[in-house]
Amino acid sequence: MAPSRTPRTGPKSARSSQLKNVIPVKSNRARGVVGETKLRDYSSVLIVTIAGIGTYSYYLVRELLAALTLFSVAFFFLACTGLGALLIWTAGVRMVILATPASRSVIVYSRRLIAAYTRS
Repeated sequence: MAPSRTPRTGPKSARSSQLKNVIPVKSNRARGVVGETKLRDYSSVLIVTIAGIGTYSYYLVRELLAALTLFSVAFFFLACTGLGALLIWTAGVRMVILATPASRSVIVYSRRLIAAYTRS
């Protein structure tokens, strides 16, 4: 018999047995057969990805650094503004807590001054 020109793709093919020796392929007969890992597809995708990153990495890195700089500066000024507002609010609260209440004599004296000013 002459050998056929169509590749053997069944579970007993030579390629299948070679892959099973390199990478263990698990199949679960109850849930269906899990397909063999296609190393050629994954390696070609990896090569294309590396080539694409290598081609555009200069422009991509430059844009990423520019964006990082802009966002860092914006975040710094936003953080300084928030910290300043917090410090001003905290100082105001401390001033209210530390301020002694006016005594009755001071209130009476100020009312007399106001009344005297309005009469004149």
